[in-house]
Amino acid sequence: MLVRYALEKKETQTKERPGNYESLQCASGGEPFHPLPEPIKEKIPYGIVVYFENNQSTEDFNQTVFQRSWVIESSGSFRSERLFILAQEQSSSALFDGECEYYFYRASEVYLLPHPGVTKEEIEQKLDPEQYKIIGQHSKTGEWILQIKDFSPTELRSSLSGLSKLTRLISGVQLIHWTPSR
Repeated sequence: MLVRYALEKKETQTKERPGNYESLQCASGGEPFHPLPEPIKEKIPYGIVVYFENNQSTEDFNQTVFQRSWVIESSGSFRSERLFILAQEQSSSALFDGECEYYFYRASEVYLLPHPGVTKEEIEQKLDPEQYKIIGQHSKTGEWILQIKDFSPTELRSSLSGLSKLTRLISGVQLIHWTPSR
């Protein structure tokens, strides 16, 4: 009887822990988040919601696109198997009552494409070493993988905007698409 009580108590605490999908509170700061849509839960069945941002809107081909973003730490047996994933829900309606599309990206890294002849050291001189670190290179495209320390949806947008201004050194910066391995 005592063991059953302990297991039930642990399960309740786990469900209420900030970041858990049922808790509806972000792990970072305890801010509330909108319940995850089923298509996101299907792609990332177990995870911790670290950040959430609601009601982003952008103009895309003279149409307003509304977006919700969750940064989710995926689960894995080992720390090296866990990723921070940016899951985005986009709709043409602010009420999200129509057809929605879903996009998934790695949240803590982006690709940088340097101009021919630009060295890693030249770009590193322009980057804040407390915020950014070049951790590798894509073998097929030549893009550098840049790790980002602060990757809430707002900070990620800010980083992309700031990095895009390094036009003398790089020809492009983009999010890295993520697909579940299952």
